[in-house]
Amino acid sequence: MTDPIDDLRLTPQLRTACEAFVGNCREIEDTLAPEPAEKLAVLLGSEPPSEHLPPTYHWAYFNKGIPAADVGPDMHERTGIFLPAAPFHRRMWATGDVSVLQPLHIGIPARRRSTVTEVAFKDGKSGQMCFVTVSHAIDQDGAPCIFERQTIVYRDRGPPEKALRQTSDPVPDGYFTHPDSELWFYSAVTHNGHRIHWDREFCRQVEGYPDLVVHGPLMATKLCEAMRGDTAPLRFVFRAQAPVFATTPVRIVTGIPGRQRHGEFQRSDGVVSMTATLSVL
Repeated sequence: MTDPIDDLRLTPQLRTACEAFVGNCREIEDTLAPEPAEKLAVLLGSEPPSEHLPPTYHWAYFNKGIPAADVGPDMHERTGIFLPAAPFHRRMWATGDVSVLQPLHIGIPARRRSTVTEVAFKDGKSGQMCFVTVSHAIDQDGAPCIFERQTIVYRDRGPPEKALRQTSDPVPDGYFTHPDSELWFYSAVTHNGHRIHWDREFCRQVEGYPDLVVHGPLMATKLCEAMRGDTAPLRFVFRAQAPVFATTPVRIVTGIPGRQRHGEFQRSDGVVSMTATLSVL
């Protein structure tokens, strides 16, 4: 498999073209029908919400269908439409900062306005990277409900990743893994076609991963659910630090409850794959 983006190079002209996407806006309305929240709750082993969306459940909404002509090789919407066409193969959700000013009511239409606010190129251990920041503002009945900053990182493949365990190996006590079915259904409920979550051949031959990659927002939602109480409004900030694959044993660690609480996803090799902070506003 090949990707035409491999033929691109980060020239001054391409850098300028990517930076020109700052200010790009997109608005999406959603009815906030209860079914996506119910399906997500079942997937997480939680009780379906009856009145309000729990924090981060809005990621199952505001997801437009993508015309076939606009689907990229990785099954995301191709770059160059809303997001810049940075010349790097891997595209990942790196950080999120979600402020819930008031919870969204299920069954009442809402609108999300998304704006590309920054495009920055940096040098990392694996080479050059591009960080794209998108701000999302969600209103319902004319009132602001959620403000979110999402950072997407584009990077080169880098060296092949190694799996921590084989499928037949036992999972250490206190840890769990993510079955294929969980990744598939989460992709479905969030309308996320990214092939790294369901196509092993693509993962291994194109992206250089040893197995299916667990969704960053799926882990973030699990962290948020483990850390939060019934208090709203709140702010939830997370950062992905290392990949988690379908065979990777992980555990959730949460800090002491309070007005600010820290949590993380830990892999069985001691590497922290995601950190998060939940603050009561």
